[in-house]
Amino acid sequence: MTQGASHTRSDEAAVHEAAAGWFMALRAGEITADDPAYRAWIDADSTHAEAMIAVQDIWGALDEHAGAPEMMAARRDALSRSTRAAAARWRLGDSGNRGPLWAAAAAALVLVVAAPLWFAAQTGSDDAGVETAAPLLAFETDIAETRVVTLADNSRVSLDAATRLTVDYSADARWIELVRGQAHFDVATDPTRPFTVRAGDQTVVATGTAFNVEIVEGDVVVTLIEGEVVVTAASTEATPSATPAAPTELEPEAARVLRPGQQLIASGETQQAEVFSDTNLHKTTAWRRGDVMFEDDPLSIAVARMNRYSRIELRVVGEELDVLRVSGVFDAGDTDAFVEAIEAYFPVDARRMSASAIELHARDAG
Repeated sequence: MTQGASHTRSDEAAVHEAAAGWFMALRAGEITADDPAYRAWIDADSTHAEAMIAVQDIWGALDEHAGAPEMMAARRDALSRSTRAAAARWRLGDSGNRGPLWAAAAAALVLVVAAPLWFAAQTGSDDAGVETAAPLLAFETDIAETRVVTLADNSRVSLDAATRLTVDYSADARWIELVRGQAHFDVATDPTRPFTVRAGDQTVVATGTAFNVEIVEGDVVVTLIEGEVVVTAASTEATPSATPAAPTELEPEAARVLRPGQQLIASGETQQAEVFSDTNLHKTTAWRRGDVMFEDDPLSIAVARMNRYSRIELRVVGEELDVLRVSGVFDAGDTDAFVEAIEAYFPVDARRMSASAIELHARDAG
């Protein structure tokens, strides 16, 4: 049993050492957040993103005593070690071996962690571990790719295909922005730190609940699975540093409280939002089972959703097709089956424009 625990601690230490290396490489400018190797490491395991958040928190905590000579020296030394290691690696021409960089980065980060503790001891303070905001994190999926990430507070986010979101946590707020696509949120309960998701012009505030948010063809769709959320029109002045208003502080017409099974759809065209009850939750969560389910949906919306799962892009051509409504269940990514069904049930012709594009046209009357 002791051996197993030791092995676990060793694995965790290795992950955090790797995270320290990536963080210092990012700080030194050797790589960017889009570096393929870095993205591959982040995507390999949910604990990797958690380790990055922990490392970023440590670095951010230095801001409490950033002006102290000891802290300034620690930062300079840490960045210097990382930069020297990177330069050495490039001189050796071994772009695949990050050992020298990671070793120096880990040592540098140990120095940075020790510095605030040393400084607190010298000043008699015991708050060297003050919690500060972690730098922004981004998670993204490609076409036909889904993933699940566990955030620092143990909230879980499931990302649908072709989805991007950013995460910005602070001591008193948890901010998520859904840039595109669809995500399901299982929120860890924390009444003192609201969990806020911004999507388009809508803001969803929760403390501990499960809900789904989608951006499709400019519309924002919020579906509550369990618990309770408050949806408001997003304020242009809203920032991650601001604490979201409590439901009782909002104007009645500005706040919509959703109950389990309810769905809010905010039109990107009219900027109006409407709440529907008795939503088909099986349809809402179908994507998590590998299905795409339609229930009297406009053809344009159905096409936009199908396009998340295939590199063969479907395009609706002609306003006369706007009246068509689609119902049915399809395997995610099965574009051929979807096109065959559309041609069979509607006066639509599918025209293959290239290996990666199919256009849907109104069928000629003749």
